[in-house]
Amino acid sequence: MLVSKKEKIVQTALELFTEQGFKATTTKEIAVKSGVAEGLIFYYFKDKNELLNYLVSKFSFVESIDSEMKELAEMEPVPALIQLGHFYSDFLSRNKGYLSFIWSPEMVQNKDVNGQVVDLVYSISKQINKHLKRAVSSRVEEKTIELATTMFLSTLLTHFMIGERAADEIPFEEEYIERVVNFILKGLSN
Repeated sequence: MLVSKKEKIVQTALELFTEQGFKATTTKEIAVKSGVAEGLIFYYFKDKNELLNYLVSKFSFVESIDSEMKELAEMEPVPALIQLGHFYSDFLSRNKGYLSFIWSPEMVQNKDVNGQVVDLVYSISKQINKHLKRAVSSRVEEKTIELATTMFLSTLLTHFMIGERAADEIPFEEEYIERVVNFILKGLSN
């Protein structure tokens, strides 16, 4: 697969920002490592901050499953939640470098980045909420659905992160995601 020069710059920036930190990385280093002239970075991005903002906004889970959203809406709610869990786990696996970078101390302290991350998490939560509401047969308070959504996302994220730290990666097997969905739905039914 041919990678555009812009994508090469973005991938290289992510790699260097993750390894060295955002402030410590220069546009010259990004250019050298990505094999482009430094001026090309400024052709695509006004400055290093705009490159950072592009990088953060580019990794949207909801946008990554945009083509599957209609399919999920047409599925039965429980299988849709399980499939959504798999999409989320696949997204986490594909974006390990991004996750390391976005949760680095330097980025956690960046107000602009935090706002974008909150927006991304909110967009994921909206999708989970929608499918949880469809899956619950009784009336459940909105705050309870929001709590269940947080549990769903944080459980899968924690499972992924522990798997990354473990010597042998802990896979997201079908049964694990299914058990999480069933556990949350059982809690919502009570």
